[in-house]
Amino acid sequence: MNNMIKMVWLMVMLFSTSAVWAKVIEYELDVDYKTVNFTGQSIQAMTVGGTLPAPTLEATVGDTLRVTFHNKLDVETSVHWHGILLPNDQDGVPYLTAPPIAAGASLTYEYPIIHHGTYWYHSHTGLQEQRGVYGALVFHPKQGEQVEADHDVVVVLSDWTDEDPNQVMHNLKKSDDYYALKKDSVQSWAKVIQSGSEAIKHRLDGALMRMGPMDISDVGYDVFLVNGQRTFALPNIKVGETVRLRLINAGASSYFNVAYAGGPMTIVAADGVDVMPFDVVRQRLAIAETYDVIVTVPDGGAYEFRATSQDGTGYSSVILGKGVLMAAPTMPKPEPMMMDHAMHGEMDHANHAGMNKMDHAAMGHRVEEAEVPATQMMEYELLRSLTPTHFNPANPKRTVQLALTGDMERYAWSFNNKVLSESSQIMIRQGETVQFVLENKTMMAHPIHLHGHFFRVLNGQGDRSPLKHTVSVPAMQTVTIEFLANEEKDWFFHCHNLYHMKSGMTRVVSYEASTQLDKDYLSNVYSDRHWYYFADTAVQSHFAGGELRAENTRNAVNVEYDWNYEGEYEIEAVYERSFNRFFELYVGGQFEREDDDVDNIAVVGAHYLLPLLIEADFRLDSEGHGRLGLSSELQLTNRASFEWEVNTDREYRLQLDYEINKRVSLVGSRDDQYGWGGGIEVKF
Repeated sequence: MNNMIKMVWLMVMLFSTSAVWAKVIEYELDVDYKTVNFTGQSIQAMTVGGTLPAPTLEATVGDTLRVTFHNKLDVETSVHWHGILLPNDQDGVPYLTAPPIAAGASLTYEYPIIHHGTYWYHSHTGLQEQRGVYGALVFHPKQGEQVEADHDVVVVLSDWTDEDPNQVMHNLKKSDDYYALKKDSVQSWAKVIQSGSEAIKHRLDGALMRMGPMDISDVGYDVFLVNGQRTFALPNIKVGETVRLRLINAGASSYFNVAYAGGPMTIVAADGVDVMPFDVVRQRLAIAETYDVIVTVPDGGAYEFRATSQDGTGYSSVILGKGVLMAAPTMPKPEPMMMDHAMHGEMDHANHAGMNKMDHAAMGHRVEEAEVPATQMMEYELLRSLTPTHFNPANPKRTVQLALTGDMERYAWSFNNKVLSESSQIMIRQGETVQFVLENKTMMAHPIHLHGHFFRVLNGQGDRSPLKHTVSVPAMQTVTIEFLANEEKDWFFHCHNLYHMKSGMTRVVSYEASTQLDKDYLSNVYSDRHWYYFADTAVQSHFAGGELRAENTRNAVNVEYDWNYEGEYEIEAVYERSFNRFFELYVGGQFEREDDDVDNIAVVGAHYLLPLLIEADFRLDSEGHGRLGLSSELQLTNRASFEWEVNTDREYRLQLDYEINKRVSLVGSRDDQYGWGGGIEVKF
């Protein structure tokens, strides 16, 4: 009997001890609208817990996190736990792993905390992340941090536009360089010629390969924020104290370069995972990445930590300490027309080279030398895991080749030239070592994120290759990652540039034995099928004309019309089917009246992009007549462009366009039928 009592008592004690250590950390937050003003204009944002960014949620390894969200919006929402290992049904991707949080409804997420680090959470519904639905997660280790600091500060970086994000997407669909003028990044021939022979050769080489001018970012933002402010001050930090800055890039489509006025930064963690500490003077944060850095506040003033958007259009700051402001180094604005395909890497190489030239011994900082060719991936060459990360060589292996592709004319981003609605799944099996070879065939870097897993980035560190959940793939470069298939069901895999993801650069990684993917169910997130509508109309002295267009990723209905004020007109209406960024077929009709003659014919044809970015148009009509046409557009200055088109029927049009703003332009043209004239063009 005594033994029975002892056993019961022991079980009670064990249960009580477990209950003491395994706490349930609870939060309850409203998702609602709130008026904000970052630019002098009041705008309706979306907030969590009434703040932008959302409140930081904290827990310790061993705890259970329980968070209830009450949706006060008039639309559905969702919350994804970025970088967190958790049960599949808690991952928060609506219509894939869980239902959305309906308007007026509530939803509770609950999962155990099994790893520490800096992470974040955000909406995976529509473009809500751009409007403010994002916040930080800090999960503490049980025994304290590997590298301790006197202060622990969360730094959430983000980009903000006063425009409705849906309008931003519409603008990008209308013209991939829609925001170039706002960003002062128009790559005109005037700038190319002014820059000299090397720039001219570079532009011509790119055009011969049918590549347009390189750009670093798509969207022209109004302001960049840190913790919801342009400047975040921490005056209570004293001279000589160390600060752990938990950096989170919550930007919708902006990379950030960060630098500190008080000397080098010691990187101690990447994407929540501790790494071998090393020092840098500058670090690039891809969209959705997190880094923990340690900085020290020197004597003599308040020291600026600055996060500059990679396109150089703005920055935000954290000020550490008090006194005279000691400004961080100014990041020079990059010049895309002079950037070759490896330039993303060369900028980082220059950063580390600059660090190596500094007198680290005098500063008391350690740095690892790294001589890496500029043509290699430079984003992560110094990241080194604290422990071996290799997988069991006996595991079955699977290699998946994924080309990162895009059609800038339609602003459609994809894997292997297919968007999500065309190729939904990547099938894998539990127990495999899965390797993704990511070959970027576009002129932009892409931050690629895998839900529910950490992967090794093969960066030359061998068995100590770092573990991450998001990896940047620079323009025209290849990055290889690998992970252990130790989960089940279905996990999102996508570019974390919000506008690239929504236009199609997305897949679902599915475990063959347990996938629950219902394509009809998933069709709710096929945003790449969404239709966009555009209209241009020009009224000139010699004729009026314009274009009406509706399009999605592959399909378009296009109507072009001219009218000369005397009853003569020409209308062409066609349905187009795009196969890739170089080739499309079309079918439709041409309706023409000249003098008193009316001629209606059917047409079928193809558009093909030639070297030098010249578009060829071959068509055959119902009367058996064939025609070849050529056309192109040249950006002469920031605001002036020249368009020309000519065909084998000896028809031609030359037009000069001067952009007053994105809606209104002054135009002048010469047409074989209508002659010379000028007027105004309005775009919608």
